[in-house]
Amino acid sequence: VAVCILALAPQPCLSLAASPTQSSAKPRAVHVHAAFAPTHQGALYNAFHSAAVSRPQRGGGPAGVACCATRVSWPTSALRPGSVKPLGRTRTGVQVLSGPADGAGREFPEKLAGVLFDMDGTLSDSESLHWGAYRRVFARMVPDCKANPISREFYNANMGGKTKMNALAEVLPDASDDFKKQICTALEDEFNILAKTDLTPLPGLTALLDSLKGGGVRMALVTNAPPSEMTFGISCLGLVGRFEALVPSAECSHGKPHPAPYIEGLRRLGLEPGEAIAVEDSLAGVQSAVAAGLFTVGVTTSRSAGELEAEGAGLIIADFTDKHLLRLCDPDYTANPEIL
Repeated sequence: VAVCILALAPQPCLSLAASPTQSSAKPRAVHVHAAFAPTHQGALYNAFHSAAVSRPQRGGGPAGVACCATRVSWPTSALRPGSVKPLGRTRTGVQVLSGPADGAGREFPEKLAGVLFDMDGTLSDSESLHWGAYRRVFARMVPDCKANPISREFYNANMGGKTKMNALAEVLPDASDDFKKQICTALEDEFNILAKTDLTPLPGLTALLDSLKGGGVRMALVTNAPPSEMTFGISCLGLVGRFEALVPSAECSHGKPHPAPYIEGLRRLGLEPGEAIAVEDSLAGVQSAVAAGLFTVGVTTSRSAGELEAEGAGLIIADFTDKHLLRLCDPDYTANPEIL
């Protein structure tokens, strides 16, 4: 059963609706979709996350309202009879909030004012280097780990896009915090060694940044990387001074996939979700950006187009030479009726 909850600032108001996700007349769980303005979003996300595993989905609300959406599940016993009404089945069992004019974060901004970039795997194919760092460090420091040697598939599923401590908490649940911190330090050191020679910007990135700056579009970097690694990364890429705001998740209440990093990025740029877009390569990153209400561009350096689209990415690119992205980021793009 899918339940839609809508809350708008300044006073939350709730609207419940449900759709069966299985043919059974008595589904055992309720999939809850919450669309809410950023002023309420943090508290609601935390409440949902404490109750069940969350998976951000595309969301929206009334036109002009910056909204985000998150899916969680509760037993049907938690709902009172008559509190929901059918909406109809969905192909995936997930009810995606949609519509041509229902909210910021769904359509590309009418006038683009800001772009918020992820770093690893987005500005460059650095995820390959991080994978290499994990392989080396795990072989040296955690030789008995069953995942050794770390495959790219295992890295993408368990490490990519996540903070190192969050990834290690899942992969090495029995390790002490002190040992995990030692691994984090070793991972940073190993990555730095690889990055000095192998880290390069994705094709078209520099030209796109020049174009955006020339058009008066404000830019931020929003990353789960530690602050020191973030600084090192943009230095290696020759991008120092390119971003008006640098937002490592360490400076936010939560890391991705929580929307907090992108909400903070928008705050630092002084923009609303409907005025900006995000560019991401990881599932956690797309979830974070979509949950913050941003139209999200997915880069296929580490994940497939289908995987990124499933999390809500509205445009898929291989790199920054993509003609659709360049036309959308052109200040005069509205003159072209067929962009996508």
